[in-house]
Amino acid sequence: MNRLLIIVLLLSWGWTSKAQVQAPDFLCVSNDTLNWELPTIDCGTLTAYRIWSSENRNGPYTELATINDISQTSFFHADAGIATWFYYLESEADCPGELIQQSDTLDNRNPETPEFQFVTVADGQVEMSWEASPSPEVVAYVISRNTSMGTSIIDTVANGLSYTDANASPDVGKETYFVVAIDACGNASLTAPLHETLFLETNALDSCEQTIVLSWNLYQNWNGGIGSHTVLMSENGGTFNTIASLDGTATSYDFDQARGEVLYCFKVIAEEAGTGIVSVSNETCTTISVVDPVDRLDLLNATVTLNNEIALDWEINANAELSSATLNVDLGSSNSTQSLLSGQGLAAENTYVDTQTDPNIDFAIYSIATEDLCGDLTSSNSVQTIFLRVEAGEASINRLQWTPYQNALAKSIEYEIYRVIDGVETLVSVETTSTLSLNDEPDIGGANSLEVCYFILAKIRIQLPDGGLRSVVSRSNTVCVMPVAPFYIPNAFAPEGVNQVFRPELAFGMLEEYQMDIFDRWGGHVFLSRDIELGWNGQKNGQIVAAGLYIYRIQWRQTSGELQEVSGGVVLMY
Repeated sequence: MNRLLIIVLLLSWGWTSKAQVQAPDFLCVSNDTLNWELPTIDCGTLTAYRIWSSENRNGPYTELATINDISQTSFFHADAGIATWFYYLESEADCPGELIQQSDTLDNRNPETPEFQFVTVADGQVEMSWEASPSPEVVAYVISRNTSMGTSIIDTVANGLSYTDANASPDVGKETYFVVAIDACGNASLTAPLHETLFLETNALDSCEQTIVLSWNLYQNWNGGIGSHTVLMSENGGTFNTIASLDGTATSYDFDQARGEVLYCFKVIAEEAGTGIVSVSNETCTTISVVDPVDRLDLLNATVTLNNEIALDWEINANAELSSATLNVDLGSSNSTQSLLSGQGLAAENTYVDTQTDPNIDFAIYSIATEDLCGDLTSSNSVQTIFLRVEAGEASINRLQWTPYQNALAKSIEYEIYRVIDGVETLVSVETTSTLSLNDEPDIGGANSLEVCYFILAKIRIQLPDGGLRSVVSRSNTVCVMPVAPFYIPNAFAPEGVNQVFRPELAFGMLEEYQMDIFDRWGGHVFLSRDIELGWNGQKNGQIVAAGLYIYRIQWRQTSGELQEVSGGVVLMY
């Protein structure tokens, strides 16, 4: 019959026929003995078994033996020797025209080793997974774990490629696992390369380091090697977040931002290069007792108070643990320090009054230095006070000069100059930072006191390191002067006329010192008076002197003022 026709007929019969001659269930080969289970034949009576063999998996296969004892379930291949043989089985039955099935093809070697994928820690237990052994005779996988007593079998997995070891202790140390494949004959594969869990440990350093050191073992026996490590952390039971991404060789990480009284929990994830397979470590938690450092130290302002003292406002993080806080005072010619710590501790915002520095001598430059309990030093910005000088000039004009207010935090400065007469303050002028002097001509007419006082207010807008803005005011020292009162001096007099006595008149105020000398044209001394009310009547030693030009020199000092002098000529007439 035509071969093509036969094939077509067989295929057509196969699509319509439901009966097949089932092959024996080929279990395994052990010590060159083939083992199988009896098949179930639905189409007729089982009459024999046929065993086919080859030294090449892909054939060709030749019939090794025909077994006529249908109850027989094993066969010893006597001539197998040391070669690798491949076998399959067929059943022979009186089922004319039925398809004859073949069993699995097995070899006379032990099962091939399965490939371990990963071991990982989840909820305090160890989960693991492996790939199936390529050997079809494998019926189960045996899981072993290293213990202090050696390697022991912990379970056998007949169905599945994963296992959870609920009795592991991955929080105590790394756990090491092996897996082997076994067949129905008890033949076992070689042991798959061991896989170990990541064991993460923490080492909290001393309270001054603020560092928690993490360390872990490298994952072993991934085919692709370790591609990366990810470190995760949670605070006080919160969500885990990534804090570091490290390369595959990393075995430690320093977390250097630890704060006191916080529960930190960590875990590490290793990822196999190129596959995305991961292994998660145990979770480890710790707290660290740290010395809170100085995170913020800002000198906000320095100002002269109404009590003629200098008040300083400053900020610091209130939790800072300090061994010292010192106010440094630079007076140009000398330096001094004052302690800012008290038994009550420090608040976030503090005010300190310097009672030792006289603001009327010169400006002062202030700064604050701290040392925490770990010996770390921190310095604040510096602030320079305003020092005002006032000089009473002629024609009742007072000359004001002042040193600039300085503060590294200042964004803008504006000076307001105030005059005080009889306790009444008057804004004289508003100046920018580029102006440090002013002339003022006060009107003291009708004043009860001739003393004129001045002070300056600097209005500053400061920007804190955290970006916040604040307004502060710094006051200068207060300076009081007596205006220089002008003298009205006549240029002629007539002892026998209307103006019979030559003497100056003080416009206002009182004199502490006074002296008037009169000289003739040749420099001879003619007259002396130390009382402004006692003038020259044109006589010398009781005798009338000749008419003509005479020279005067007048010296005086007003109350709290400087010595003044004026010279000129006066004409004596008759």
